[in-house]
Amino acid sequence: MTFTQLRGHMVFILLGLFILASAPVWCLPADGVTPLNDREYVRAVHLLFQNAKTNIRVMAYQAFFYEEFPDSDSNGFIVDLIDARKRGVEVWFFLETSNWDQNLERQNRDYARRLEEGGIKVLWDHQEITSHQKVIIVDDYATIISSNNWSHFSLWMNYEVAALVWSRPVAHDFSEFLNDLLKQAGHEPLPKTEASKHITADEIGYAMLPAEDVLSANNRDYFPKVSKAFREAGEHIRVLQRSANYSTMVPGYARDKQIAEGEEISQVNTLLKDMIDADNRGVDVQVILEGEVRKRASTGEWKVTRDNEDFAMRLLGGGVPVWYDSLTTQTHAKMVIIDDFTVVGSTNWTLNALERGNEASVMIRSAEVARHYLDYFDERKREGVKVVPGMTLDGLRVKMEKEYEKNPGLAPQRD
Repeated sequence: MTFTQLRGHMVFILLGLFILASAPVWCLPADGVTPLNDREYVRAVHLLFQNAKTNIRVMAYQAFFYEEFPDSDSNGFIVDLIDARKRGVEVWFFLETSNWDQNLERQNRDYARRLEEGGIKVLWDHQEITSHQKVIIVDDYATIISSNNWSHFSLWMNYEVAALVWSRPVAHDFSEFLNDLLKQAGHEPLPKTEASKHITADEIGYAMLPAEDVLSANNRDYFPKVSKAFREAGEHIRVLQRSANYSTMVPGYARDKQIAEGEEISQVNTLLKDMIDADNRGVDVQVILEGEVRKRASTGEWKVTRDNEDFAMRLLGGGVPVWYDSLTTQTHAKMVIIDDFTVVGSTNWTLNALERGNEASVMIRSAEVARHYLDYFDERKREGVKVVPGMTLDGLRVKMEKEYEKNPGLAPQRD
């Protein structure tokens, strides 16, 4: 082989390696995906628990039992899990323990006690780390990754987004994520399981949308994967987000954070820049943020959620159209659509969520799945309020107060 031929072969090999390195990593095959929006999550969880054959793993942030509402669905999940245990299904429940939210701690402890009385093993997270993930794995095959907490508001009132992925490799991936969290908290990892029989979509009456590939985006994996997808977006970006907090200084809880020269204070700031850059190069970028304005049922006082205002105005200043969601319904969803793939899960756009806490999200490459969630995004946009220069949520509250002055009972109320 001549030197010229050798050089040609080396160039070809290096080019191939560059293409492989720059391509997105899509490595987990799936039989299909069932999107679960809003109330659809509740029915799916009941059916999965009631038809589980081998094992159930739950990773929860918030789980409330309601004495005054015995038929509530979060109460019903306890019944389902205990019934599954009685018929021989192994059940493990991983739950947040909080050193800063006493109400959450009290409610979760009460829920855990009821599970343990039914013979279910409850495992607690590391108390110094917020474990905000919401994942259910059934029979080493069916995995729900969601924004849903187990509370009445989340299950029956909020806007929430979830994906049910039918895949052994995906179930294994999230089971390994659970083991990582258990080791972080000082527990032994759960034994590896391989269900000989498992629940199916047909069995419980669910249709599946095709998915080319699925990739987990947990904890510190979320930001680089989403940021890269933003930078490579070719057609459209849609974001529906509960919390998007721009940082102008490092918060007290992250005072140990080291910032390199030229680096943004928060990865959230970088995501904002990525979207503005995408819009500038012709990508159709649209964002819906939570902007709740409601009257407290217990006190009659108005509550305004202002956390996302600064982020919204910075996006608007960069030319990206922004909407606040329905002001009377909390949007708790965390969803991103970039061309033909969709990201759903628990990850808020805050410094703590992206850089410090435990979060679980999933990236799905599928034109059909993306279209389904695009329709959901458009529904939320039709109910929302388009943000314009100078708009404030306090100004919208004043406007709503005047509208409901003559009929105060019609004002949106919840605690």
